[in-house]
Amino acid sequence: MSFQKPSDGPPGHRLRGAEGILAAFGWLLLASLAPAADFPELRGPYLGQTPPKRGAEVFAPGILKPETGFHSSVVFDEDGDTACWTVMSAGRTFCSRRIDDQWSSPDLLPFDPEYGVREPFFAHGDQRLYFLSRRPLPHDPVERERIWYVERTEAGWSDPRAIDDVVSAHPTHWQFSFTDSGDLYFTSEAPDVRGEQDIYVSRRRDGVFTEPESVGDGVNTDLREFCPFIAPDESYLIFSRTVPEERGRSDLFVSFRTPGGSWTEAVNMGDAVNSLHNETSPIVTPDGRHLFFLRVSGDINDVFWTSAGIIEELRGSVRAVPVTEAALLSDIERFERGAAVDFSCRIAALIRGRSVCCAPAGLEIIDQPVGPAPR
Repeated sequence: MSFQKPSDGPPGHRLRGAEGILAAFGWLLLASLAPAADFPELRGPYLGQTPPKRGAEVFAPGILKPETGFHSSVVFDEDGDTACWTVMSAGRTFCSRRIDDQWSSPDLLPFDPEYGVREPFFAHGDQRLYFLSRRPLPHDPVERERIWYVERTEAGWSDPRAIDDVVSAHPTHWQFSFTDSGDLYFTSEAPDVRGEQDIYVSRRRDGVFTEPESVGDGVNTDLREFCPFIAPDESYLIFSRTVPEERGRSDLFVSFRTPGGSWTEAVNMGDAVNSLHNETSPIVTPDGRHLFFLRVSGDINDVFWTSAGIIEELRGSVRAVPVTEAALLSDIERFERGAAVDFSCRIAALIRGRSVCCAPAGLEIIDQPVGPAPR
């Protein structure tokens, strides 16, 4: 079974199977529905795998094992019937579809064979499939990673389109993710980031993306923060951060959004998730039950999964980040640009003359005068 590259013509080409029959693959159009002889018969959710009971385990061991290794986690669409992943070779992304409860043999996404399709992400109710490609733009011939997407139409897939220029102009690398409202969280490599890489957000307003901005000090540090997964309701953010005491390896961290709109100080997700290897590319399944991530180091390159219950277990261990004068000014600037800002905690800070912020449990007052941001 193989994907067919769209024929030349207007956006929304149909794919032609070997017998000239169009086979619906939900988001993905397949040339045939028959599984390959060398792919095992897998039935049930999550490629027929039994969810781990305790701790993190390798996902689909011996079944999903590309020779060149993984470059992304396994990503599922909203109904859990399509699974996609990127391999560590020329930006190739494969997908499998559950049809009549049986998973198909993985097929190569054909959208951009020359420049690659990397780090897929389903968004906007599965109406778009976003991915990274090194394809240059007509007004910018430099080959570098940019976010592209294909859109489902009545006729099939659209041609790949680059995301808005305000985002494409921003240097990025590796995994990105979207909220249910369409806001984009991604890794920034802009010259003015605080560390080597930071997590930025671009809000989607009236179908248009806003100027990307840092998510703030609760998440970004002088270290390297990258590969964000944002909860669909924007209640938490999981990402990778380098750990200098472990010679620069990366661990997964989580931060929680406060009622005031800021982010709590991120906490390490601990031994239930992290190891002495590099953990990255976190993805929570659309049903909210499982956390997938990539573990890479030396001879290890596998997708792992564990219960997403660890996220709520960590919620009680976070602490709020104090509001500073710089944070107040930043919120005012965002409000003037049309962003929705909850000023309740900021006003409390001004009235009390204290550093005030909204922790997950509610308003938290820190016995410390409001002052300039620390240098």
